[in-house]
Amino acid sequence: MNDIAPIGRPNYSAIGGSTRRGASPVTPVNGAQRGSDEVQFSDTARLLSKLRELPDIRQDKIDQVRQAIDDGTYDTDEKVDAMLDALMEDIA
Repeated sequence: MNDIAPIGRPNYSAIGGSTRRGASPVTPVNGAQRGSDEVQFSDTARLLSKLRELPDIRQDKIDQVRQAIDDGTYDTDEKVDAMLDALMEDIA
């Protein structure tokens, strides 16, 4: 029998491998255990995952604030005082 596989189709049986689906894993000859696989995520992947967890943008609120800024009614004394109080709490 010819052990040479046609081009584009590797002949794994020629090197002692198995192509059967569901074949049991090969046990190392010296009885050593196989190492476990490990997955590491980059900082970018972690950040993207957190971004996906954020709630959807509430466009209606954004439009309201933009309109109030355009009208000149967004910056009221109460809002400025509340912002300054919150800033002071953060600093303290």
